[in-house]
Amino acid sequence: MSFSQGWDTGFRTILIYVGVIFFWLMAVERYFPSQSVSVVCMNVFAVALSAFFFMWRRRKFIALKKEADAEVAAILAEEG
Repeated sequence: MSFSQGWDTGFRTILIYVGVIFFWLMAVERYFPSQSVSVVCMNVFAVALSAFFFMWRRRKFIALKKEADAEVAAILAEEG
């Protein structure tokens, strides 16, 4: 994962976390009898979704790097 890919993924992860919080406060919180339980559930859900996104993007970038390395190795093998 390059620096720019990590930066982009980290920024999007933060945006997902903040987006989940706003969505939760506008649409879901009213269904909880206790505000403290709602906040705990909201944070658990936001962290889980953000972590899932980060790990998905990380796996994607690792797969792309392996694919690019294989292409470079194939090109070098053809030349040599």
